[in-house]
Amino acid sequence: MSIFPTAALAQQSASARTNDEIIVTAQRREENLIDVPIAVTALQGQFLQDRSITTIDNLSALAPGLLVSSTATQPNNAQLSIRGSVQQNGSITLDPSVGVYLDGVYIGKAQGSIFDINDLERVEVLRGPQGTLYGRNTLAGAISFVTRKPDGQLRASAETSIGNYDAYTVRGLINLPLSDHLFVKLSGMTLKRDGNVRLMPDPASVGGYPLGFLYNNSVVSHPQGGGAQSGQAGTRNRQSLLAQVRFAPSTDLTVDYTYDYSRTRGRADASQLHSVDPDGFLGANCTFGPSVCIPAYLYVQPKYSKTLSSDYTHLDRIEINGHGLAVTWNAGAVTLKSITGYRKMDYDGAVIELDGTPLWLASGGLDTKYKSFSQEFQATGNMGDKLNYVAGLYYFWDKGFTRSPQSFFFGSVNYDTSWGGTTKAYAVYGQADYNITDQIVLTAGLRYTKERKTIVRSSILLPDTIFVDVRKSDGVSKDFSALNPTVVLAYKPNDRLSAYIKFAQGYRSGGFNGEATSNIATTTPFRPETINSFEAGLKMTLWGKRINLNVAAFHNHHRNMQLSVFTATSSLASLLQNAGSANMNGVEVEMSLRPTPALRISGNFAYLHASYSSYRDTNALGAVVDVGDNRTIPHAPQYQAALNVDLRAFEGSGGDNLHLIFDARHTSSYFLYSYAKTPTADFPLVPPSSSAKAQSLTLLDFQLRYEDIALGKAKAWIGAWTRNLTNTHRKVNGIDFGAQFGGLNIANYNEPRTYGVSVGIQW
Repeated sequence: MSIFPTAALAQQSASARTNDEIIVTAQRREENLIDVPIAVTALQGQFLQDRSITTIDNLSALAPGLLVSSTATQPNNAQLSIRGSVQQNGSITLDPSVGVYLDGVYIGKAQGSIFDINDLERVEVLRGPQGTLYGRNTLAGAISFVTRKPDGQLRASAETSIGNYDAYTVRGLINLPLSDHLFVKLSGMTLKRDGNVRLMPDPASVGGYPLGFLYNNSVVSHPQGGGAQSGQAGTRNRQSLLAQVRFAPSTDLTVDYTYDYSRTRGRADASQLHSVDPDGFLGANCTFGPSVCIPAYLYVQPKYSKTLSSDYTHLDRIEINGHGLAVTWNAGAVTLKSITGYRKMDYDGAVIELDGTPLWLASGGLDTKYKSFSQEFQATGNMGDKLNYVAGLYYFWDKGFTRSPQSFFFGSVNYDTSWGGTTKAYAVYGQADYNITDQIVLTAGLRYTKERKTIVRSSILLPDTIFVDVRKSDGVSKDFSALNPTVVLAYKPNDRLSAYIKFAQGYRSGGFNGEATSNIATTTPFRPETINSFEAGLKMTLWGKRINLNVAAFHNHHRNMQLSVFTATSSLASLLQNAGSANMNGVEVEMSLRPTPALRISGNFAYLHASYSSYRDTNALGAVVDVGDNRTIPHAPQYQAALNVDLRAFEGSGGDNLHLIFDARHTSSYFLYSYAKTPTADFPLVPPSSSAKAQSLTLLDFQLRYEDIALGKAKAWIGAWTRNLTNTHRKVNGIDFGAQFGGLNIANYNEPRTYGVSVGIQW
């Protein structure tokens, strides 16, 4: 099927269905996928549209080695892992492992990275370090969202969908050519859904206190005005808008402006109490203080439940505004491009219920303001028939601040905490392809990055005990710099086969722990993390281009690996530390098969073996010891696989057809944090495997659509769908609060089965 923006989605000829040529911009210029000597997955616009994929959290396992999950208690924050490299903590002062781009504009933080983009042309998932062309914080790879641009064709579409949980979705699009040189496009969507977990009033027989909680013979008011509540968790209410303008005064000059807006209001997903320490103060003894019983063990739910006794569920609110301006000028032998981006995010997590019980054990708030600006200048071109090049200059600035009040144990312990900081980054880069022969190409690239980071931090145990006080006037800052190379040798004997070997270095910036619990820990920076990556790949097309097969094998060596370690010694914090070094070895396979124009089968498989070569930790005597053999690597599943089937089982004389869509995805179990595998004298506390791991998960989705129904000059379609067909429930995230909180462990589960019908029309 065509990927070009001027192609009407309804006009998919038999020849187009047989020959799936894919164009990508993974190397900052348009190339056929088979010619790109890196591991890249391109998900095409029709594939995404048929499956209603508009957000990053729906991409997990659709590219080999890609794992996407939302942060526990924060459904709008994406934890992105590629080949076992992840940033678990979405704090505004920390940087992700995977770079996310929207039409070339870098989205700087994990917080707020789950938002809707309607009318995508394609999504490119670049696996492995992309430090030369994409820069800092593409340690594990990059995900590039490419929207469909306005063009000279008058077209419009509308779609509505209804489903269980009283869900409904409405999407719309209109593309208007205002003149021969000016085109505009508006697209948007709204989604609303009830929650999937019902909150139940706590029966008095198990110790509920509807108006407050007894502590030291006094009633303490709850922050939400009462004890366990009725209601729902997991509600969704989202709206998004994409406004685009293209001005093309000549064939050599194009100006594209994009404005994206996303607004989310919804109750957070339920955090269910998974386990407690049976011998701790939340266990059978249930004693805390001189006169209070905390029967938390009564609320343990080792498996997913549709009902939950909880004191409240918080309203998660986020608003994102993004602006992008791209100017492209073809000046003959060189093409010049400017990409300007400005983004702003307001996030309000209100009061976050953390413990999964109707007891007031742990709650917190999260209020974040963030904005960023980026400017990039690119030059692409060639020098004769032998040399192609890409060169550029890049500037990035951001500023973020978070306030997080926290309350524990019936309001007896309260903190007012906040953190924030700024980044200024500069980079210069270049990459060139030299054709040694008609079949052998040598690629070499280099990027130099320099940046400065600042930090502010406050932590107060109310009413007036100050633990951390680092202010802007203290001028705490740190400079970081890196020089990242890439070298690739590619061999293409014909247009059906290519092979390559590649070395690339990835870089994730150093910085400060905004959630640190002392002045020294706050002002002491952690070091940058680097990856030396070796990769070999093979790409081929067979059977008259009906089969596409891509294979990649890699060895990644991490140095100064940045790992988030959750602590609950006083206020809750997830602190980044340079744990040591690790090796990630794996094999990835992608295949697409089109035996007939009516049938397309695609899928992928990924195998990953992750291990530490060293892990520095401090034992009970304060000595630094290497415990690499006794630590787990988080968010690194050993196996992932996906299968996608599109079958047009019937085609009428008017072009109408019956379209069957089947999707299957599997992810094996993986560790959520860097846990000790077995207890030792220095590290005696090891959580049970059920709390330390996300469970293996297989999801099946199915759709049946009757498409291209002629309605005058328009085409309509109607369909029925179900996601998570088998109604599988598995733990996919959670928080282990540790011994300080009585072994409290909460679990978050994947979405239950949803189903519904959809109808759409396009002109």
